[in-house]
Amino acid sequence: MKEMSYTPMKTNPGREQLFDRWAAEYDRIIPSFSGRFPFDGYEDVLDALVATADTTHGMKVLDLGVGTGNLAERFVRRGCTVWGVDFSVSMLEKAREKLPHAHLLRGDLLGEWPLELPGQFDRIVSAYVLHEFDLTTKMHILRKAAETYLLPEGRLLIADISFPDVLERTAAALRWAAEWDKDEHYWAADETLALLEREDFSAVYRQVSFCGGLFSLMRKTPSFPNR
Repeated sequence: MKEMSYTPMKTNPGREQLFDRWAAEYDRIIPSFSGRFPFDGYEDVLDALVATADTTHGMKVLDLGVGTGNLAERFVRRGCTVWGVDFSVSMLEKAREKLPHAHLLRGDLLGEWPLELPGQFDRIVSAYVLHEFDLTTKMHILRKAAETYLLPEGRLLIADISFPDVLERTAAALRWAAEWDKDEHYWAADETLALLEREDFSAVYRQVSFCGGLFSLMRKTPSFPNR
């Protein structure tokens, strides 16, 4: 399999400041997007991820871009041991208020991930985070997560702003032009599934709301964490 060219970098400091400012209002604002781009069906999408993850008590879950803890909280309630990483100090503060017993660490997904992370998780999850990155960078993050932190039979689950195909995404960009952030990279399932196949992932996609969907991934050839 041909390795994709990728040069690690740090997240734009402006984006970090944006999320720090947004932290105080995030949980209040999200429900106001019912029926609207980009967060229509937010709660349903998170619930679908948790149901698909099919965790049992005691499983270890890593949440990439834990934010204010809305997804992580669902796994804590299911008796999982939860670790979360985020680059926003303010978001982590909000998450710690909800989840005092979770292991929440500051880290940049485009840089070095926290050394405190243990090497093996039953599930690695992420919600409404990876649209910050282009498709090449998304694949880099997913590869790193799978190869370094996922148990051989573990699963990766990604919930995000996404569409069934490129045509649907293009139509949505026109319909929601005023809300469409040109600095973000929303998923199209058709192009993503084709690339995941080349990256040795077995993947399934489910559309949950008109702009929110869920990818469920496993390695075709399970690899053992290399740390």
